[in-house]
Amino acid sequence: MSLKEKALHFAMGAGYSLMQTMTPPVLDHDPEREEALWKLAAQAGEKGWTLAALKEVAGCDADLLFPGGPAEMVEAWADLVDREMVRRAQQAFDMGAYPRLSERVRHCVLERLDILEPFRAAERRACGIALSPCSGTASGRMLARTVDSIWRAAEDTSGGVTWVTKRVSLATVYVPTFLAWLGGSDRRVVEQVLDAGLARARTVGMLRKRVEKFSPFHRAA
Repeated sequence: MSLKEKALHFAMGAGYSLMQTMTPPVLDHDPEREEALWKLAAQAGEKGWTLAALKEVAGCDADLLFPGGPAEMVEAWADLVDREMVRRAQQAFDMGAYPRLSERVRHCVLERLDILEPFRAAERRACGIALSPCSGTASGRMLARTVDSIWRAAEDTSGGVTWVTKRVSLATVYVPTFLAWLGGSDRRVVEQVLDAGLARARTVGMLRKRVEKFSPFHRAA
């Protein structure tokens, strides 16, 4: 399967799963699991996300940390990266950086990719596991957590239908950006893909607001 076909498969599969798992369950946050994941991610590009590799880098009993095997490991890894992205982004925002919401969203996306940069080969392997049939809707859960984490880190306060549409819209921006990065594009190209996606999302958002303005439901409210 070519990289283009894999990208399309990822976008379609993860996007569909996102709709089915808009609010995935919160994963366990355990320091021992997190330490093991950082160690494994540093080697997974070469050794893979396997229990054997996990035991090699984190101890002979490390497999007990992830009874669900590789699928559980890569989902927990994505969640760990999300939380590290939120931590770093909030530090920047607390110092007054990126005052506009759109700027904060953009920064969060790039911050997450910066965290993953040393682990690009490992991330390619992780995506292969997440998209395998035996992983079920793992890709959708991972994408849902990521876009939700970005909006929360950006301090978005929307609710209701807007909460949902913002996350679906951001998913359509994040997936192509992530795939451009995963495929080896340089930073300039990745940012171009991101900025084009954000511009499209803003256009759709403005159109939606105009439609809502003339909606009988909007006038009734």
